[in-house]
Amino acid sequence: MEFKTLRMQIEDFQSSSTITIRDLGNETRIRILKKILKLFGDVPDCRVQGRITYRLNEIILMLFLATLAGSESCLGAQDFWGANDRLYRRLFGKETIPSHDTFRRILGLIKSDELNSLLVNILLNSDSAIRKALKLPAPQKKIVSVDGKQLRGTGRKADTVEEVKDLQILNVYEQDSQTCLFSEAIESKTNEIPHAQQILSRMNLKDTVVTFDAMHMQTRTIGIIAEAGGDYVGGLKGNQGKASEFARALFIQENLEKLKGIDGCYHMTSEISHNQLEQRSFYLYPLTASEKKGLFSDWRKVHALLCMAKTMRHNITGKETDEVRYYLTSLKDIGDAAHCIRAHWNIENGLHWNLDTVFREDYLALSDRTAALNQSILNKACLSLYKKMSDLIGGTQKISKKRLRKIFGWNFNDAMSQALTLMDPPTFAKSVEIIPRKAR
Repeated sequence: MEFKTLRMQIEDFQSSSTITIRDLGNETRIRILKKILKLFGDVPDCRVQGRITYRLNEIILMLFLATLAGSESCLGAQDFWGANDRLYRRLFGKETIPSHDTFRRILGLIKSDELNSLLVNILLNSDSAIRKALKLPAPQKKIVSVDGKQLRGTGRKADTVEEVKDLQILNVYEQDSQTCLFSEAIESKTNEIPHAQQILSRMNLKDTVVTFDAMHMQTRTIGIIAEAGGDYVGGLKGNQGKASEFARALFIQENLEKLKGIDGCYHMTSEISHNQLEQRSFYLYPLTASEKKGLFSDWRKVHALLCMAKTMRHNITGKETDEVRYYLTSLKDIGDAAHCIRAHWNIENGLHWNLDTVFREDYLALSDRTAALNQSILNKACLSLYKKMSDLIGGTQKISKKRLRKIFGWNFNDAMSQALTLMDPPTFAKSVEIIPRKAR
């Protein structure tokens, strides 16, 4: 498959080999932490340098490690370092631990784009190191998904009756690395569109498929993706009136039956999930030359309309639910298009759902918008590390992200050792062990 992700490659690799990561000891842990501390020094500090007690890179590392170990607030970060005072003194050379107010205030001063860029580079370098150690090829194509998320606990303001909207964050998520490449605060849900366009215009999208919901089905967005050498699969709803009406009129039962009989125009998948049978039928209608020049003339690289008809039947109650969705795409292969449609839900299930259930982001008690965004960025980086660890050390029995976070809290030093190894490619190359499985 062209879209074979790192996780899928590791699963295939573990069918014939076991992967273990050796603990290289406390000195190695400290060395890697100081190396990361130096990297965090690249985030600019706007404070007056002669009047500070804690350097910005120190605060970032303190918050990152506390988040990795299960902290869900600035008070939790203070408590974490109080419980790990020996590591604190060894790493930072200080006796006094910052108060939760200090953590909260400085978290609101960090430049979010700089922090996100630095963490993403560390995580992507980790992916390269894993592929190199396991001799895995880079994917032929990648999928990048665009979607917004609401932080429900941020819409508040002390001592006022003023209505404050929850913070909205636009996320751009790479499926291969399971890493959120960009996180940007937006003022309202409708303003996702220009933010997405600005981000996509800065990206190299060659050999990349961008997936998005109907909100982002904009001719300018499509033009940006095409200009950057990418492909797209996007939802089609009422916001694109004529195109949506055309799709609904086209995909009537009679035409669906005809498409079934045409090679390359029908694809079906079925699976049992959440105690119900889910069957998806995908129909691809290649647009004619006249349709591309007419109704769809503003959509660059457009090739086809897609219909996904989903039927869900509960295994116990027998209740059936039907759902139909329409898409516009530049892809020519229906199998690839179907895969991208399914993969798009990973930004909801793999990213947003985990942020809510594992990191409890809906209960994030930060009214400062910049502080809330920065904490969300730290959460996403930690989640990406959890996923890599789950894929590598879990073997055929995957470890849930929630369980991994508890393991970090209960046995921080050993768990941190494995996480830090993943964050330092030279150390990972030395510590990874590959043991072939014995044939049965």
